[in-house]
Amino acid sequence: MNSQIKLRNGIFSAVIIVFIFLIASQQIPAAAAPLAQALVSVDPPNATAELTPNTSTTVVFNVTNNTGEDRTFNAAFSGIPSGFSVTQQGTVAIPANSSAQFTIIVASTAANQTPGNYGPVTVAFTGTPPSGANVTGSATINITITGATFTPTPSATGTPVPATVTPTAGPVCRDGFEDDNNPASAKRIDVNTAQLRTMCPTGDEDWIYFGGVGGKVYTIDISRQDPGLDLTLTLYDPELNQIAFNHDFFLRDPANPNPGDTRPRITIRIPYDGTYYIRVRDAAGRGGIDYFYEIALLDESAGPTPDQVDFVCLDIFEPDGLPEQARLITSNEIQENRSLCPAGDADWVTFFGKAGKRYVIYTDTRRYRGRIVVNGETQAGADTVMVLTDRDGATILDFNDDIPGGNTLDSQIEFIPETDGFYFVQIKNVGDIGNQFIRYDLVLLLCLPGQTTCGRTSIADAPVNPITPQPTGTPAEEFSLDPTNTPVVPTATPTPEPEEQAEE
Repeated sequence: MNSQIKLRNGIFSAVIIVFIFLIASQQIPAAAAPLAQALVSVDPPNATAELTPNTSTTVVFNVTNNTGEDRTFNAAFSGIPSGFSVTQQGTVAIPANSSAQFTIIVASTAANQTPGNYGPVTVAFTGTPPSGANVTGSATINITITGATFTPTPSATGTPVPATVTPTAGPVCRDGFEDDNNPASAKRIDVNTAQLRTMCPTGDEDWIYFGGVGGKVYTIDISRQDPGLDLTLTLYDPELNQIAFNHDFFLRDPANPNPGDTRPRITIRIPYDGTYYIRVRDAAGRGGIDYFYEIALLDESAGPTPDQVDFVCLDIFEPDGLPEQARLITSNEIQENRSLCPAGDADWVTFFGKAGKRYVIYTDTRRYRGRIVVNGETQAGADTVMVLTDRDGATILDFNDDIPGGNTLDSQIEFIPETDGFYFVQIKNVGDIGNQFIRYDLVLLLCLPGQTTCGRTSIADAPVNPITPQPTGTPAEEFSLDPTNTPVVPTATPTPEPEEQAEE
């Protein structure tokens, strides 16, 4: 009897176990544990870059930061095939649990590349946190070259004979203003007009000229800048001395500054009548058939200079008006084209001094002399004053107005530290005078042991700006990117008449 009870209980238990198993199998999905979300996701994971030989194109990836903290992402590449270059637009800051776009530039660097597929190129997007380990997401780019065909043609004997490679028509990488890659081939722009141009090919730069009237205020503005471009504007006087530069101008609306506006602008009062030159280029040398921009030249009355000139006259080292904003200058470095602008401007630099070493720091304004030389040893309006402070940025160790024993208004300090550390130097102009024309180079020399002459060279050794012939350009042609267009050998044209060189 006991054995019958045990058998019955065993059968009953087995039925219950099978029943539980069947219920569980209906409620538990095949993947019982969901996969962990990737810390960095990239869309698309696989992309294709299609281009013709000796051109470039862009590939856009959407990168998502799932780490829960803000990170700065950078792209690195591996597996780049021979004859190509792959570069990134720049680092991208992506907040926690957010996405941002990465623009990757793929360029063919050879004009005779065989059509076909190349790669894949692996792109690793690495996010650097404020602290802790990096995270990485990856994607691939397959490169396809189009634009030429190659088919064997049989000979009379039946032996295959290669046919001539016939290029297929494709976009021509030039606009209606080319060639304009130097001052001699610059094209004219009239006041209160705009020109639609393209920055193509990679590394392209455009030169433009206009007739400026002394005393009038002109604004050079990039009103359109397509994604992928980061343009800069440089303005030169008739002797091709640089007189203004701007990279990003975010104060188009002073009441609502927009740090995300990277379009450049220059507003300046022209010092005297003459032909002035504008140089437009991408800060990283990017370019391609889809890189359009629009440039406009506006003039105003000879009244007061607009307020925004104070902003566009700042040099590339700004802000550096306080010790805590001081820019690093390294031994034997030349920091070119610094400006003392606006009025009251002060420039601070810091350098590492090693005990017992001999350092010389000086200003040099000679290369920025104007077309009329009044004092061959300095630039008109420039009379720099230099102050050397201790590592606290406050205790004055030395001071100099004019270089001792020299026929110059530039400043120079010689210094041998007693203690290793970072020391500070302030440069100002006498009387706090400042404008966009007062420029200088700053040089820090680390003298060699036993060197007797270590400091500023003589006037005979001073660098000068080369003078380039005046342009012989013609009025701007109609803008066109006709795919069937073929380059035309430029022919000489008459030099513009004086009335075209300056606005009446």
